[in-house]
Amino acid sequence: MKHTNNSKKVVVAVIVIIVLIIAGWGVKQIHSSMRQNEITKQDQQRILDAQNADAQKRHEFAEKIAKPAIEVYQKQGTVLPSIVIAQAIQESNWGQSKLYQKANNIFGVKGDYKGQSISYYTDEYVSKDTPVKKGVKVVREGDQKKISIPAQFRKYPDVYTAVANHDRVTALNFIKKRNITSFEEQANLLQKNHYATDPNYAKSLINLIKQYNLQKYDKQAIK
Repeated sequence: MKHTNNSKKVVVAVIVIIVLIIAGWGVKQIHSSMRQNEITKQDQQRILDAQNADAQKRHEFAEKIAKPAIEVYQKQGTVLPSIVIAQAIQESNWGQSKLYQKANNIFGVKGDYKGQSISYYTDEYVSKDTPVKKGVKVVREGDQKKISIPAQFRKYPDVYTAVANHDRVTALNFIKKRNITSFEEQANLLQKNHYATDPNYAKSLINLIKQYNLQKYDKQAIK
C-alpha cells in the first residue's frame, strides 16, 4: 500500500514538473512573441518615418520649382506650372540628378548658357539597329534601344534662371501657342514636337501631374 502511494507521488511530481516546463516554455513564447511584435512596430514606424520624410522632400522640391514657374507663366503665358514641375521631376528625379545639383539644370537642356556648360551623360531612345559609337553606353536593348551618351548641358546660376530659360526654349520649339490652359494638351505638344525621345514622355508627365495634384499650381497662376 505504501509502495502504491509512493508511486502516485512520483507520478504527481512528474506531472507537476511537466506542467512547469510547459508553462515556462509558454511564458518564453509569450515573451518572444511580445518582443517580436515590438520589433515589428519599430520597423513599421521606421518605414513610416522614412516615407514621411521622403514625401516632405518631394513636396519641398515641387514648391521650389512652383514659385518661379508661376511667376514666369504669369509673365509669358507659355508653359503651365504643372508641366514645368512634372518635367523637373521627370528630368531630375525629384532634384536628385547631378546635373541639377551641380548646374541648376533641372530639365536636361543641352548646350550652354552664356558660355557656361557642364558635360554629362544623357539617356536617349533610338531604333535597335542604330550603331553605338565610342563612349556611348547601351542601357537597354529592344525595338526602342535606350542608350546613354555624353553631351554638353547648360549651367545656370539659379533655379529661376533655369525655369525662365526653359520657358523661352519651349516657346520657340515645342509649345508655340500661348495661353494654353490644359496640361494634357501641353504634354502632348511636347511629345508631338519631339521634346524628348521617350515614347511615353507625355503619358509620364500627365500621370505625375494627376498623382501629385500639380494642377493646383496652374490654378494659382491662372487668375
